Amino acid sequence: MEFEDLLTKSKWSILKELAKGEKSAVEIAKKTNQSIANITQQLQLLEAYNLVKKAKQDGKEEKKEKRKPGKPRTPYALSQETVVTSMLKQGLAEKKLLKLKDLGECQRFLLNLFFTLNPENYYYLIKFICITDMLKKADTIAYLKADEKEIEIMIITEHIKEVRENYSNMSITGLEGKTKKIISWSHNKKEMDEGLARKEEYFINLIKNSKELIDKKDYIKELRQKI
Repeated sequence: MEFEDLLTKSKWSILKELAKGEKSAVEIAKKTNQSIANITQQLQLLEAYNLVKKAKQDGKEEKKEKRKPGKPRTPYALSQETVVTSMLKQGLAEKKLLKLKDLGECQRFLLNLFFTLNPENYYYLIKFICITDMLKKADTIAYLKADEKEIEIMIITEHIKEVRENYSNMSITGLEGKTKKIISWSHNKKEMDEGLARKEEYFINLIKNSKELIDKKDYIKELRQKI
């Protein structure tokens, strides 16, 4: 079976649900309006091709599962981060399958940027990253939102003083002369942990609205579990 065959509508709907977080066949069936039997069969196929895996459960959950036979409630999760790309133009017709774990930070950043932002904002953020050397300074860079004049991002970094003083509000001029401001909401990991522990709405919204561009230490995933 070609890899593209695994991305048909029914299988893709399963993968999209698992991209949001761990789910059982029962939960996926409810979300996608498919039968539990079909979802179970599809999950087995996706597992055979190493796209999904059974998620680890603690002892209490395992005992609970054994007390409720009859429905497949074992949670599944994505087992790898993959990009499938195709280019078709005069003189070139190519398909590529990329595994994110095999790519460098700059490559992962560009791919996340490509799938997250509108094309009109690519240049501004790439230029900002290059000018500030932020891929080196930041542990996490996440997109928040954008409009005609501004692009907002979240940065988690231990170089907090430098980033706040120099890069919190930077104007970037595009190729056609238009200017946009890059607004950076920057914190170190300790501030994020403490803010979420206090249940502060500001920190909760930062994490809820964040779309990962680079996350070297999986901080976003860790912090979402604290909301």
